[in-house]
Amino acid sequence: MFNYLKTFRLVYETRSFSLTAAQLFVTQPTISHQIKQLEAQLGVQLFQRSGNHDVEPTAAAQILYADSTQLLATWQTTTRKLEATTQQKSLMVVLGASQTIALTLLPDLIPQLHAQFPQAALRIKMMNSQQVLQQLQAHQLQIGLIEKPVVANGIERVAVMHDQLVRIGEDTGIWLTRERGSGTYQYTHQYLQEAGIVPQQLIEIDNVNLILSLVQRGMGQTVVSQRLVPAGVTAHPLGAHFDRQFYLLSNQADVVLDGQLRAVYQALQSMLTTD
Repeated sequence: MFNYLKTFRLVYETRSFSLTAAQLFVTQPTISHQIKQLEAQLGVQLFQRSGNHDVEPTAAAQILYADSTQLLATWQTTTRKLEATTQQKSLMVVLGASQTIALTLLPDLIPQLHAQFPQAALRIKMMNSQQVLQQLQAHQLQIGLIEKPVVANGIERVAVMHDQLVRIGEDTGIWLTRERGSGTYQYTHQYLQEAGIVPQQLIEIDNVNLILSLVQRGMGQTVVSQRLVPAGVTAHPLGAHFDRQFYLLSNQADVVLDGQLRAVYQALQSMLTTD
């Protein structure tokens, strides 16, 4: 029943059996079967199919979605207690971080998290800000750390600290920039536009370490966090409005359903806001 409820919630959120199947790595008929089984047990219809293969929740589905939040939260707490009796790691935390944050903050944060939550199994994924948001929405991440002020339904965003952007590198006419979806990409193009700079060549690179290596070799210029400026490289401030913020994100449904995950999220918030 509880596995069926988790499947139901994902179908409700995505409005799609096929997207749910893709996110759970099962076939679409498996999702259809689980929903039919749940409908049979409850004696109600939960979804209506539309002509374009999307589904619409019924009034019964809306009630079940609201009530299942507390039901699953209670069940999650119970299973955590049972797992604790076997002294197994009872909490999996998948944290997604943008490259700048992963390289500058996580080396200090991860040991602190491990010390405070030794029972947690941590998995860290490094990606750009937009990818972090997408995976949070798909419940593939529990917590995100990014530098782009994204907004999305069901995603809680908390500003945690400031980060100054600077310009580094030699004026060769070449600008090195992060890929689309990265928070730094957005700020780089904003700076180029405001400064009236038209690069002779613009090269997109999805790895900040490679960008820094190329800058050190004199290939061109880039916009980067002041925290990442290599030793011996001169940094040029871009102005007060390029003092951006880092953000802590969570999928509100996931945090509500899991008290231990909520504790990790709150601990991270406390660690980051003391900077």
